Amino acid sequence: MKSIEEAKESDYDFYRPIKEKYAPGKLIVSIIIDVYYGLDLLAQAVQSVLDQDYVNVELILINNGADVDITAYMQDVYNKNSNTSLIHFKKNQFTWDDNQKYMAVCWNSGLLNCKGDIIGHLSYDDLLSENCCSSMAKLFTENDNCVTAGPLPVSIDINGDINKSMTNLLKDKNKRDRYIDGKELAIDFITGSHNKFFGAPGGILFTKKDLLIQCGGYDRSWDSTQIIKLAIYGDCGFDPTAKLYWRHHSGQLNKMGKARGATWCHVLQKTVNSELIIDSWVKMFSSDDVRLLKRYIAITPRNESVDIAMGYIRGKDFKSYFSNLYNLYHKCPSNLFYVITYSPIEVIKMIKQKIKEFYRAYE
Repeated sequence: MKSIEEAKESDYDFYRPIKEKYAPGKLIVSIIIDVYYGLDLLAQAVQSVLDQDYVNVELILINNGADVDITAYMQDVYNKNSNTSLIHFKKNQFTWDDNQKYMAVCWNSGLLNCKGDIIGHLSYDDLLSENCCSSMAKLFTENDNCVTAGPLPVSIDINGDINKSMTNLLKDKNKRDRYIDGKELAIDFITGSHNKFFGAPGGILFTKKDLLIQCGGYDRSWDSTQIIKLAIYGDCGFDPTAKLYWRHHSGQLNKMGKARGATWCHVLQKTVNSELIIDSWVKMFSSDDVRLLKRYIAITPRNESVDIAMGYIRGKDFKSYFSNLYNLYHKCPSNLFYVITYSPIEVIKMIKQKIKEFYRAYE
């Protein structure tokens, strides 16, 4: 079942905008924000959408079983602002057993009910520069073949201060022209070059709504599938003057998941199968390119599993390490072999480093 079907079958209430004000003849840009915790950061994210310099912006707030304070805040934003919709899930769609379900259900509930011609998702803890929506709309307007478009990601900390080293890396990994063929971008992405695109967790691309619905909507592996499922159908626009401020902090779901030893190793393969992505590639790419995609699908979860486990060892977080082994055994047993193989190698590296440091101290 494609991801969008899960949203169609889910239980939520949709509240249409109390007031609408759109300029005729211009694209409507819809921004989805879903949340169930983090009121202070949510308020900043919402304000960054309300402060856009583009008039045709629709804000879709999704209450994913949030607490009383967040619910009251979202209701207040809904009551006071035009072009604002509200979706209320009575039950939280997040579980650690299926920790990406909220993307398939919550995000697609926004997709199914939005008025936008193009649509983007903003995490509750991230921010948009005030020119982001106008810049994205311009990219789509200038090029009829543009099906996806993105701003430049900028790394910020919990206080909103820019992380210069990470931001410079993001600039280096997003060196592409104003428009690039989505197929070329996808090949660059799956071969590990990442010289033309490096996104942010949760996805960074704005997309044509009709195409996104046609392709099955948002899914559990959107970090990857925004490229390999959607961007391949046309040109991908890019405007580095528009920014998405990607916030790094201890309350991020991926970091909380790692602290629990959680694993996402099985998600990509399942998503590729359910969304029929390989079938699309067979029709659109050469057989060599299809083999590259299959290799990417096989190797990426394995490498991520090893990287996460080695991080536990380097951090001496053995509780999370063994929790991760347990989860790998149940969800990705083939990856468990690689983790166990590389673990003693990582320990030996650490011992060698300690020995070097010891001798340096006495030189």
